[in-house]
Parts: sequence; C-alpha cells; structure tokens
Amino acid sequence: MKIKTPVTRKKIRTHITYNFWKYILVIAAAIFGWDLLYSMTAYRSPADKRIDVYIQSPLVTEQRAEAFFQPIWEERVPDMEVVDSVILTSSTQDYYGSMQLTVYIMAQEGDIYLLSSSDFKTFASQGVFLDLQPAIDEGKLHVEGLDLSAGYVSLVDDNGLPTGERQLFGIPASALGGIAEGLGMDTRDVVISVTSFSGNEENVLRFLDGMIQAGRVQ
Repeated sequence: MKIKTPVTRKKIRTHITYNFWKYILVIAAAIFGWDLLYSMTAYRSPADKRIDVYIQSPLVTEQRAEAFFQPIWEERVPDMEVVDSVILTSSTQDYYGSMQLTVYIMAQEGDIYLLSSSDFKTFASQGVFLDLQPAIDEGKLHVEGLDLSAGYVSLVDDNGLPTGERQLFGIPASALGGIAEGLGMDTRDVVISVTSFSGNEENVLRFLDGMIQAGRVQ
C-alpha cells in the first residue's frame, strides 16, 4: 500500500525556505564549474604567436595602447595572432603596484616592459631582461643616434654583490617622443626592455624595433 502525499504550494514554500541555501550552493558550483571549464578550454594563442606589452603608467589606456601598437603590429609582425597590452600601476608610488609587478615577472608573464628606471634596474640586475647588445650588433635593433646610457645595468652575483660587468638591458624612452605622444605617458624616466623568458624573441625584437622607429617621430 502506497501513501501519496499531495504536493501543495505551502509544502513547496516550506521546502524552499529550509533548503534555499542548497540551491544557492548548487548554482554557485555550476557557475564556477562552467567558468573553470571555459578557462581551461578557451583558445589562447601560443607564445610564438603573441606579444604582450606591459606598461607601467596610470595614464595609459588600453584603447590608446591598442591604437598605437596596431600599425606596428601590421607592419612588423603581421603573423602574430595577438598583440596585447597590460597597464600596470606605478610601483614607485604604492605597495600594490610593486606587488603587482613582482607577481607578473615571477610568473614570467609578458614580452616587453616599459618601466621606471628604478624598477627596470632592479629586475635587470637579476637577469629578468634580455641583453640587447647582440640584437643591435646583428642589425635587429636600429638605435643610431640614441643615448643608451640609461639602459646599461651593472650585474650582481647570487649574493647581491656587483660583478663589475655592465650590459645593455633596455632602450631609454626619454628621446622617443613618438611613444610618449602615442601612449599618452611621460617617458622621461622610462626604459623599454625585453624579458629573457619571452619565448618569442625574434618577433618581439622586430616589434620593439618598430616601437623605436615610431618613437623617433615627434
């Protein structure tokens, strides 16, 4: 013998009242699972098909950066699927900015960095950035007439002691007025560098050379 209990509106309301949190939990889990699945399956361009430029300036917008980089992308590295820009806050002014920059570099994110000279020197001395002198010697970067002195950094050993060796890890942007105008930022204390972990060195150097030449136009 089966006893059938009719479902009434009162019972439904009571059920929802006492089990509402369970529904919220299920919905949240479903949303989280979908977001995780999308993140894991969404297409991301491989390292040799993208260039990521990290810009340390509270004044630059992604729209302005995109407009400045688009013609360089089309002319110098048309085979790239993505040229993206990430705007960083100034680490010299707040703790969050310093932490943000450190996390990105520790995670080996980015191909090109536009940093204040102090942050540039800090990370360059630790081997984060590529020595650009070979690229200049091979004619991959055309820097004739530019004062590169601010791009040289003294190396330190594992104990933090100077080795006496200096290398060119960056291109000073102070004389590249076209970059200042194009991005809408003050470049007087900015150095442009390429990460040593880029994984897309040839294309990144071509893009950087495009930036340098665009910067010469004032």
